[in-house]
Amino acid sequence: MSGPKWTPAQQAAIADRGGALLVSAAAGSGKTAVLTERAVQLITDPEHPVNADRLLIVTFTNAAAAELRARIGQALLHRSQLQPGNAMLRRQRMLLQRAPICTIDAFCLNLLHKHFQALDIPPDFAPADPGTVQLLRGAALAETLENAYRDPDFCAFADLYGKGRTDKPAGDAILQIYDFLRALPDYNRKLDEFLAPYEQENGFASTCWHDLLLAEAARCAKAARELLTAALADCRADFAQEQDAAGEKKTPSARAKAQATVAEKYEEAGTRLEKAAAFFAQAEQLATAGQWDPLYDLLTPYVLGMEEAPGLKGMKKRLGGDHKAEIKTRSDEAAALFEQMTQLICCSEAEAETDRQITLPRLRALFAAVRDFDVRFTARKRERKLLEFSDFEHLALRLLRTPEGTPTPLCENIRQDYAAVMVDEYQDTNALQDALYRCLAAPAGDNLFLVGDLKQSIYRFRQAEPGIFRQKLDSWPLLPGAKARPRPPEGTPGTDALLALDANFRSAPQVVAGINYLFEQLMTPELGDTAYGDGQRLVCGAPGEYQGSVEVQFLPDDETETDAGWIAERIAQLVSAGEPVREGSTTRPVRYEDCCVLLAARTEFPAYVEALTARGIPVYADARENLMLAPHIRPLIALLKVIDDPSQDIYLAAAMLGPMFGFTEDDLVRLRARSRQVQAEPDKKPARISLYGALLLALEDPADDPFTEKVKDFYAHLTALRQMARSAPAEQLLEEIFASTGYLAALGVLENGARRREDARRFATFCATSGAGGISALVRAIDAAAQAGSTGQDTVPSGVHPGCVSIMTIHRSKGLQFPVVFVGDTARKFNASDIRQPVLVHRSYGAGLRLRPENGEGAYKTAAYTALANVHARELRSEQMRLLYVALTRAQDKLILTVPLSSGKTTKPFAKAAAFLAAGAGATLHQQANSFADWLRAALLVHPDGGVLRQLSGNRELLFVQTESVMAIRVCDDAVQLAEEPDADTENEVPETDLALVEKLRQGFAWQYPAAALAQVPAKVSVTSIVHKAEQTTLERPGFLSKDGLTAAEMGTALHAFLEHADFARLAEAKAAGTLDEAIPAERDRQVAVQLTAPEIAEKLDAVCIRHFVESEAFAKICAAQQVLRELPFITALPAGAVLAAQGHEELPAAADAQVLVQGIADVVLVFDDHAEILDYKTDKSRNATYYIESYAAQLRLYRRAFALRLPVPVTKLTIYSFAMQDEIDIPLEYAAFGIGDKLLGR
Repeated sequence: MSGPKWTPAQQAAIADRGGALLVSAAAGSGKTAVLTERAVQLITDPEHPVNADRLLIVTFTNAAAAELRARIGQALLHRSQLQPGNAMLRRQRMLLQRAPICTIDAFCLNLLHKHFQALDIPPDFAPADPGTVQLLRGAALAETLENAYRDPDFCAFADLYGKGRTDKPAGDAILQIYDFLRALPDYNRKLDEFLAPYEQENGFASTCWHDLLLAEAARCAKAARELLTAALADCRADFAQEQDAAGEKKTPSARAKAQATVAEKYEEAGTRLEKAAAFFAQAEQLATAGQWDPLYDLLTPYVLGMEEAPGLKGMKKRLGGDHKAEIKTRSDEAAALFEQMTQLICCSEAEAETDRQITLPRLRALFAAVRDFDVRFTARKRERKLLEFSDFEHLALRLLRTPEGTPTPLCENIRQDYAAVMVDEYQDTNALQDALYRCLAAPAGDNLFLVGDLKQSIYRFRQAEPGIFRQKLDSWPLLPGAKARPRPPEGTPGTDALLALDANFRSAPQVVAGINYLFEQLMTPELGDTAYGDGQRLVCGAPGEYQGSVEVQFLPDDETETDAGWIAERIAQLVSAGEPVREGSTTRPVRYEDCCVLLAARTEFPAYVEALTARGIPVYADARENLMLAPHIRPLIALLKVIDDPSQDIYLAAAMLGPMFGFTEDDLVRLRARSRQVQAEPDKKPARISLYGALLLALEDPADDPFTEKVKDFYAHLTALRQMARSAPAEQLLEEIFASTGYLAALGVLENGARRREDARRFATFCATSGAGGISALVRAIDAAAQAGSTGQDTVPSGVHPGCVSIMTIHRSKGLQFPVVFVGDTARKFNASDIRQPVLVHRSYGAGLRLRPENGEGAYKTAAYTALANVHARELRSEQMRLLYVALTRAQDKLILTVPLSSGKTTKPFAKAAAFLAAGAGATLHQQANSFADWLRAALLVHPDGGVLRQLSGNRELLFVQTESVMAIRVCDDAVQLAEEPDADTENEVPETDLALVEKLRQGFAWQYPAAALAQVPAKVSVTSIVHKAEQTTLERPGFLSKDGLTAAEMGTALHAFLEHADFARLAEAKAAGTLDEAIPAERDRQVAVQLTAPEIAEKLDAVCIRHFVESEAFAKICAAQQVLRELPFITALPAGAVLAAQGHEELPAAADAQVLVQGIADVVLVFDDHAEILDYKTDKSRNATYYIESYAAQLRLYRRAFALRLPVPVTKLTIYSFAMQDEIDIPLEYAAFGIGDKLLGR
């Protein structure tokens, strides 16, 4: 029997023995088969055989590891069948079962189990489930923040974002940086490296951010110059054309007049375009030369409005030539690039240097908090004897490498165990994992075999680092002659080499041609991390008569429902028409199960499921749901919770009503009724008991009927399971539940039964790993996992689901293939949330913050933050380009793309794309893309079959690219009609008016709700809510408390609590005696002793603030009052007009007399003989009296209205005491010409 036919490149990858080999394997190139065959040939090498258990093969997933082990086993079995007497092959098949073919996490876990004694970890450690990790992280973070707030610099950092009243931004920043660093081998050292650019003395000009921003500014200036140069050429062409037309006038005077008119019209445009092009040329020159301040000085007059902005905006004369649309588009895009430049070079070097110095202490404090969190989180995990996945890799690296980076003696020994180290999906490796591979490989690294495809690196969110692959791709030499090298002589190290597997055996020729065309236009080293040229371009490995096809449908809008509806209709058409797809060497009609819809995110799954279902098409949506919330898992959870504690009525009812035991709602009602009968006593009301209590009482019922037997059987079954749970492991308990209830079989007969059974098995696996501490520990782990939304047991994506169209995310489709692939929702915006984080970090370019101006609102981006945001944006787009490549390469026979004609605010995307492409600025256009659709429209615009798109762009002269690709590009009919020139002779047809319908509609729209005026009037409100309803909540930490870690709210609570309970008479006596410094702490201690104030608040009470208050006129007024009412609550009815007028509203609703319930609490009400006064304490840090009047006048006026109905004397004075100002502020009794009313009314 002949073996598989290998291509020369595949044969070289299998047989090469000359050193380390990096195989760049394109999609569908058979890399798994090559990896399998290489392993088999290493094992069966006649001269240098390798035992199967000396092969270390690292895969990306457990499923891939299982598949690879099975493939190698099948190949060895096949050889054994051909050589029945070969004992070596039989032995290798046995050794294969213990060969380290696994994920890197599994390998590290096994390494730690073997060598735990070399590390300070317990021998009985266990992997932590996601739920438990989440809980431990939260507890460690809370401790970290409490400790960090003792540092004034950390408080200053926290105030940049949380402004004092919330810890969430600061906590999120700590976790973000911690998670980022855990993918690096030496993260403590990396933190020091991040601080280095801030600590150096050479200034901002010597930092990498300076160079990054200037390079990006130069790119923008170059693109703008190219656009304007093309616009200027078009302008001159139109000018010449119109001049020629003017020259055809009959008389000299008419010619002269016409030519003068043309010259006047084009003079301003030409001058402005020339000036703008020269401006961008100068800006490009300065940026390229590294001249920051001269470039900033060049931009500043335009930013301040002292110079006219580059371009044609505001031009008085309108152009009218053939190229007027292109000129305007290019001018507008150049203006947009100018705006981008002003954001890049937004400050002078001196200002950037000041920001650098301000950032340093804040960043240093943040990194100290990250280190502290690491210590606390590690300690909490150690207390529970738990390790998470990143711990496996870091601890393994500690075993293998010293802090200085040299191999440990243990590493030298472990290296001897492996004859070859083979890594699959190497493009998704991070720096920590790559360090492990280098440790495990031979000293020279010449037994490394690395396989991957840089174009399929799509796990940036998991800290995958495609730069590791790219560095080798750029530096390793090509395998000489693309032929296998022999083994070097003993003692001679091998050399590194690179080999490309570019033959695609998956996709039909036209699918390959279409993919090649698209990425030849789009993918570059700057956008995708590699040039799409030789070695990366796909080569059709299986040409034949069947060509396949690529379709592109342009839709009228970017609505998800439109996209889903078209795809569903197209699938119905394909199946109805019996479109052929390949099966072996022949073809057959397409089936539903051949079709897969790929989307970038799960959020839109329901729309596509609904569209397919509406057309009667069976569908399987591969949504990775929270397993703990799945309806078919919840009965199992309920039963486990009842086994742990049967007194929980809800879970007991859920278990009994579930499919395992078959009780009905009527059965539970009957059970309750019987329990009441059993416990009933004359003249005594039955006691209320739990459902489990009712179950126990029912056992005493002597009745012999099917229901009683059913209850007794259930109790016996539950008791047996509870007894088993005391001693048996969780895995065995779950197996008993499955076996005794037949639950797995029941799941199998339901819709999607196979998937439900698979989920139940996954749940059992989770229980086996999380239930080592007994049933109670398992229940806690289940609750934690449900809260965290993950069990760590992700479903394994499968390809075809019989009879169903599949819907899945692009990430989940990696490694799969389908005869017909639809790529939908292409207008979805890229997720750029990572670029807007409070703190940005990058492995190569350090860290950057946003800062807040002193005494200012809002945060601004520092130069470092701006530079890092641009780097992250570029890397984000590169990954999205690779994600698009993965999506398109899943197709075998038919690739169908849906693209909206426009997205969001971009009304003329084809005109914009044509403007850039014709000017030679396509790279800048692609760097601006925010969705797959932006790229696809630009690439398809210059496809030979894209004539209709060039028609839509308005540039019919745009040259198309020569290609072998044939595409069916279709545009919705409406768009084609809109693009056509309107016929001036066609009269607008006006339909006859239906007068009766018009009158009916007029009457209907004229109807008004009788009580509409009441809609403006609330029924019940608090004073605070109505006063501040239009204000944005500010989260601010007062300056006098920030160093102690107290928030403004905590400080306000502390002061209010102290003053509410303070003995004012004693304080007045101490004031007169000059002993306030002793009296205030004594009063504070008294309040703590009688539990009026919490100790932790009292300890941090600012005695200085209290002293200033006692020495103030406000306190003297308190002492002089006949009656002092403190923290006086009220609730009263006031007219709506009074409530709104107190806020400063001048226009009152028609229902102004309606009553509104108003509630609030006044700090102090002072009652004198003939009048009363209201005093309110404020701990705001503002020292501006106007601020307090604007912010709180309405509040105090409402207090006055409310107490006017309750006090025997009128309220004649409203006062605020500001602790920040240490002074009183009188509030006008009536609305003045300014205040919060203005804010609420938008004036």
